[in-house]
Amino acid sequence: MKSKLFLVILIAIIFMSFSACSDSSTDSGKSRLSPVTNLKAFSVNNTSVGLKWTKSVSENLADFDKYEIKIKQADTTVSTQFVAKGTDSLVISNLSNGVIYDFVVTAKVTSTSKNYIDSDPAQVRWSPAWRFTQEGTFPIQVYERTSSTGYASGLVFYYPSLGAPPQPKTVSLLSADSSLIDVFIDSKGASNIAISSSHLYRPNRKITRFSTVEYESETLNYPQFTPPDTTTYTKFEILIDSVAVTSSKIVYYKGNNGNYGRILIKRNPVNSTLIWGSSPEQYVRLEISYQSVPYNPYSKTYR
Repeated sequence: MKSKLFLVILIAIIFMSFSACSDSSTDSGKSRLSPVTNLKAFSVNNTSVGLKWTKSVSENLADFDKYEIKIKQADTTVSTQFVAKGTDSLVISNLSNGVIYDFVVTAKVTSTSKNYIDSDPAQVRWSPAWRFTQEGTFPIQVYERTSSTGYASGLVFYYPSLGAPPQPKTVSLLSADSSLIDVFIDSKGASNIAISSSHLYRPNRKITRFSTVEYESETLNYPQFTPPDTTTYTKFEILIDSVAVTSSKIVYYKGNNGNYGRILIKRNPVNSTLIWGSSPEQYVRLEISYQSVPYNPYSKTYR
């Protein structure tokens, strides 16, 4: 009797296992589309983030339909967008300043596909940030402190009297506002200058730290997986050599008030250096991106 009961149980287990295998074989009979790769992001302005990726290698399949981009905040999907196959970039607008979003890109199959299912998602985490390319109607130009009284200047990242949000402003080193300066340009010899933290110029001034991570780029629209780690902000000045360069340069900073940002040091196309003008009136041209939300370095490594 016990032997018969054992046999019945064994047959039941085998049948259930077979059924489970049969069910899973239906799913395993379909292949996933290949995901996008190298998904990166950058802050366009205070309400927009740009995305860039390498297209799925499955695009040549008839079952490939489009790309789905989900925008999430704290694990909640706030919006979804779709772009056609062949697309490898997108600017997401109507975001909130300083909020960190997750951007999830998935390659989607057609609704009639019988052989394929959607790809695994690719994901990047990023935040909008303010962008300034000019001071009023002029380029942002900061002159070395050894230049004449009328030119010597420093840069204030967040000048409070220009409205909301505070905007970058060049300030004379001799003016009453000089205590607000975050960085100044210092001579480092006949052919070098440096962007320096203002506390190196005068005691008890703002301390600005630069990351050891730098990039060559002609634009602040430079996509990345993540920004530099917060532990890399250990430098108090960035040396600029007048030896010919092939590109403008992006450097990263953390301001005295805990706000992170990026500086694009513009290349002079006339002589292919990062230094404009001639001694003692040398200067740099800058574009600025910064987070008005303290202690937000644009992104956090995706969990």
